[in-house]
Amino acid sequence: MRRLAPLATLLGSALAAFACAHGGEADIAVLASNSDQLIWEEGQKAFAKKNWESARQHFKRIVDGFPQSSLQPAARLALADSHYQEGGAANYILAVSAYREFLTLYPSHPRSDYAQFQVGECFFRQRNGPDRDQTPTLHALEEFQRLLEIYPSSGQMETARERIAVCRQSLARAEFLAGYFYQRTRQACRAAIGRYEGILSDYPDYSRLDEVLYRLAQCLAAAGREAEARPHLGRLVEGYPQSEWADEARELMDRLSQAPAAPAPAVAPVTPASPSPDTTP
Repeated sequence: MRRLAPLATLLGSALAAFACAHGGEADIAVLASNSDQLIWEEGQKAFAKKNWESARQHFKRIVDGFPQSSLQPAARLALADSHYQEGGAANYILAVSAYREFLTLYPSHPRSDYAQFQVGECFFRQRNGPDRDQTPTLHALEEFQRLLEIYPSSGQMETARERIAVCRQSLARAEFLAGYFYQRTRQACRAAIGRYEGILSDYPDYSRLDEVLYRLAQCLAAAGREAEARPHLGRLVEGYPQSEWADEARELMDRLSQAPAAPAPAVAPVTPASPSPDTTP
């Protein structure tokens, strides 16, 4: 028994140094315990008190020290949750990594759908306004859509659908603002047209589609493509009669209908001379 004393002392010193290095308040005796259940319970207590680092020390002890424990999945999820709950860009990155590791190790676990949902939530919490970088929003959309595809019976489905709707509105708005910037600031109708048409094809559920139709018609008309502009104006007037853009759409339709048709290009008379090699008779 005396030979074991130095080993216990070394273990206690190592755990104490670990706790100090990480600024935690974990009970050294608990961390040194051979009971995964006791360590789990103390980690849960620290989690409830929002002592994040202390909670993580307990959960990591189970993950690293009890590979065969039945608490392994719960400890890994709790570890990820501690980063998510603490928040901040760095913690969200760590949370995503921990959730994905859980999904890799336990793809069929009863809480795997929760882990997938939380990956989306980490990105969702980092999303920006539509006038800024939409990368987090795009990632959130992809992760929530993956939840719907892989776990169709998940209890998180309804919330995931709500998150998807929010993400889609933000992405569509970002596209519109880019198109409007090209239209008004740079007078670049071709670039604006591409953005507006992309919204019509990719985001038909955009809540301000009436304005998209009007702005697209404006750009097409300015580019001399009146025939393409008219159907969009008609769709706006018929589909959104109460829109704030409906009257302006009608006025633009009237102007386009009154505009003289562009003269047909002159055709050179055909002569009996032999055509050049690159000319079709």
